[in-house]
Amino acid sequence: MITLTSALTTVAMPAPAQAHSCPAGLQWSLTSHEWFPEYYAVQYVVDSVTPDFLVSEQRAVVNNTNTQATASFTSSVSQTFSMSVTVGTSASLFGFLTANVSASISMSTTTMTGVSASAPVPPFSRVVGQYGVEAYRVTYTENTYHNIGYNPPNDSCTLYASRQGTSVAPTVFSGWRVLPG
Repeated sequence: MITLTSALTTVAMPAPAQAHSCPAGLQWSLTSHEWFPEYYAVQYVVDSVTPDFLVSEQRAVVNNTNTQATASFTSSVSQTFSMSVTVGTSASLFGFLTANVSASISMSTTTMTGVSASAPVPPFSRVVGQYGVEAYRVTYTENTYHNIGYNPPNDSCTLYASRQGTSVAPTVFSGWRVLPG
C-alpha cells in the first residue's frame, strides 16, 4: 500500500499490480474447467552436471617385463544403457537435457561386440581397458507451476511444487578407454 500525504489530506492508493511469479516460455496444460480453468506447467532447471563413463566390461593387462608391451582389447559384451530419471518423465527431461546439457544425449545406447583398441603398457606396470558409453550425471530441479484463470500466466500464477531429481543420461559415444592400473 502506498500512502500519499499532503498538508490537506491523506489518500491511500493501491499498490501497483505485481508481476506473476511464473517464468516465460512454459508449456501450459489445462487440467480442470469446473468453475475456473486450472493450468499446470513444468520447468526443469539444471543444478549440476558431471561427465561419467558407464562400463559394460573391463579387462586388465599386466606387463611384468622391463620393456614396453602393447595391450589389445576387443569387446565381447553388448549392453544397453538407458536414461534414468528420479523426478519427472524421461521424455520431457530428455528434450530439456539435449537442449541444455549436450545434444549427444540419447534415450538409450547399446555397446557393440567386436570393437578393438590397443594401448602401450609401460614396463612393470598394468593398464585397465574399459569399454562403455560416455554419459552425464545430472542433478536438476523440477518446478511445477499452477495457474487459475484464462491466458496463463496471469496474476494467479504460483509455484506449486519444487522437487530435486537426478538422471544418468547416456550419450551416443561408446568405445574403449585405457587407464593406468
